[in-house]
Amino acid sequence: MTLFHSIRTKLTLWYAVIFGVTLFGSGLTAYFITRSTMLENLDRSLRNEVKWVNEFIEPRAKRIPLKRAALRELEELKRTPPPQPDETDQESDISEEERAAIDEMWNQIYQHTLLSPRRHFIQILDRNGDLLYRSQSMRGMAIRFEEIPYQWINVVSTTLSDGEEIRLALMQNNYVKIFVAYPLRPVQEVLDSVFSNVLLILPIALLISIVGGWFLAHKSLKPVDDLTLAAREITAQNLNQRLPALRVNDELGRLTEQFNDMIGRLQASFEQIQQFSADASHELRTPLTIMRGEIEVALRNTRHSRNTRELLQSVHHEILRLSSIVENLVFLTKSQTGRQVFRFEPVSLNSLLKQLAEDTRVLAEPKKVRVKVDRLDEVTLRGDEARLRQLFLNLLDNSVKYTPPRGTITMALMRDGSSARVSVKDTGIGIPRKDQSRIFDRFYRVERRGSQTGETMPEGSGLGLSIAKWIAEAHDGRIDVQSREGRGSTFTVSLPLIIPRRG
Repeated sequence: MTLFHSIRTKLTLWYAVIFGVTLFGSGLTAYFITRSTMLENLDRSLRNEVKWVNEFIEPRAKRIPLKRAALRELEELKRTPPPQPDETDQESDISEEERAAIDEMWNQIYQHTLLSPRRHFIQILDRNGDLLYRSQSMRGMAIRFEEIPYQWINVVSTTLSDGEEIRLALMQNNYVKIFVAYPLRPVQEVLDSVFSNVLLILPIALLISIVGGWFLAHKSLKPVDDLTLAAREITAQNLNQRLPALRVNDELGRLTEQFNDMIGRLQASFEQIQQFSADASHELRTPLTIMRGEIEVALRNTRHSRNTRELLQSVHHEILRLSSIVENLVFLTKSQTGRQVFRFEPVSLNSLLKQLAEDTRVLAEPKKVRVKVDRLDEVTLRGDEARLRQLFLNLLDNSVKYTPPRGTITMALMRDGSSARVSVKDTGIGIPRKDQSRIFDRFYRVERRGSQTGETMPEGSGLGLSIAKWIAEAHDGRIDVQSREGRGSTFTVSLPLIIPRRG
């Protein structure tokens, strides 16, 4: 799930979302703008058409009777037989000249309809609502609308008897009622096409935006990845390194500059601490040695009382403990500054561990802790024998220290392919899970209590395991720990059989 937590993924998703919303909004805007524009153009065309018909008919209606000609036009549209003699009689009062003028008028309207860019529906009624003219394209369908404005044009939407929706412009004057309509189906087809194109383009554009966003985010964050890799290589042991400076004076360039300044300040602080530790350790060595010697001389004097001897022995024990801490500090200070030299030579690891097992039995004797060797394979590797002895002795000393009386410590050496595995297992009080990741930190100590007796267990300086880890890593190895509180601990040291030459 780390993919969805990366800045690159978040930038890509935000870019795609913003682009998708923008594109969708633009598509809707284009849809409604197109719809509004088409309806406005259609309404303007309908108004112009009504205006033309009105201006064409009105002056002629003052001179000729429109009703008689309309009857004949209606009969022609309906394709009915010729009028009966009584109807012919009704038209007998129309002169040939008037009839020709009427025919010419309706013919011009018809021709105008054919030549118009839009095939409008035209319907004309007289003041009484009787039909005078209707476009042949209306196929006999009548337009019904009650509220017809006088001398001004109104545009509405309505539906014909066959269910077709139309846009209708209508008006009336002193002689006729004029209806000009246009079907909305072509307009809707265009709008549907626009909407379909938006729906088709949207997923393609989103896919392109995701790919493009990922590419842009990758290019933009590539310097950040480079800085992260460079920063990962900088540790307390190589604070003299710096992040690669960027040539551009942007946010990343300024951030890199600040990081390098911070690393420089850290380096100065670490050097001061290391120098202080070295100086303090060196200065403490001499007075501790003197105090230790004087107390040992005093202990040889048999004239001291029992209480005085017990007090001197306690002070002697604490001086030895303090001397051990000082020596460990000196060792760690040299290791950090690179002044600690390793002498890699062939070492018989099984012989070394056999000797350490005997030494540990002496340490464990006062507590009646049993030390046994489970398995010792013959293993020879290149290493610093003194430092390897210090590593395993620290682990064994910890096991003795934190194993209750009459417990057991088991040591084993196994050859595992190209590496050797040394395990030190005890039946001690164990290590709480929350502390297991920190026990190798310098000066870190766990609050320990005996699992059975409840007495406070002895505490070390917090340096032994840190030194053990450093020695293992100096031999290209590692230390792992498995522990359950109250069930004991198992420390496993893995060392490669082939170690590169150093020092």
